[in-house]
Amino acid sequence: MLKKTAYLTTGQFAKLVGVSKHTLFFYDEKEIFRPVKVKDNGYRYYSLKQVETFSVISALKDIGMPLDDIKSYLNTRSPEQFVDLLDTEAGKLQNKINELTKLHTVMEEKKKVTSQTLNHNLNEYIIEDVGSRFFYLTEVPDVLDAKIYYQSYQSHFSHLEMKTRRTSWLEGLMVPTSEISDQLYSYKGYIYTELKSEQHSNYQLDGGTYLVKYIKGDDDAVLNGYFQLKQYAKTHHYPIGQYFFEDLVLDELSIKSYDQYVYKLSMQLDTH
Repeated sequence: MLKKTAYLTTGQFAKLVGVSKHTLFFYDEKEIFRPVKVKDNGYRYYSLKQVETFSVISALKDIGMPLDDIKSYLNTRSPEQFVDLLDTEAGKLQNKINELTKLHTVMEEKKKVTSQTLNHNLNEYIIEDVGSRFFYLTEVPDVLDAKIYYQSYQSHFSHLEMKTRRTSWLEGLMVPTSEISDQLYSYKGYIYTELKSEQHSNYQLDGGTYLVKYIKGDDDAVLNGYFQLKQYAKTHHYPIGQYFFEDLVLDELSIKSYDQYVYKLSMQLDTH
């Protein structure tokens, strides 16, 4: 027995594949995707067997393949070319997935940091226990010299990009506590990006206890925050550890004024 082919009107087919009739008319005009049958009165009819074909064409368009390239392929199509096409476009799609995954990671990081900041009082000191950490560090010979800081910043992300195809845009500044003294004309620090594993890190820090305070203000306020942490530790007989950590947690993405930015300042405590 012969199997009948089900024919659909333009409206029926458009509804089935989730596009407008205008899209089907446009594809027909461009000779990219055409109905299997056109009656004398101009009515177009599509086959159910065309649904998968249309789905692949739509997918190729969605991942960025130009319509002219799709048309060119269809004009010379063959099973061998189809395999090559899918191999190439699948590779491009995987790259896009990787980039979107990185973007998702960045968004989740920013959301987490912002939410944590909103839950803290700017006037209180906090004790935090933190596990082992892995960093990629770049030395800044003089943090107060804008030109030197910029050069170190540029070098940091250039090397990080080559090593890790970085999945984070969150960076901070690590400063030896010994560098912050009453006679302060310059001080050394390290731009850092925290990594999830030691694979690409160049510095590992054992877990420990930190004295933490959130600071609102400009660079002078942050520097003053270093002194406040040191003074608070001395007053409460906390042994001062090796490093400060400076993280910008509320920036231009959520705060309009530069002098209203919020920083998380952490100071290691020597608990050994």
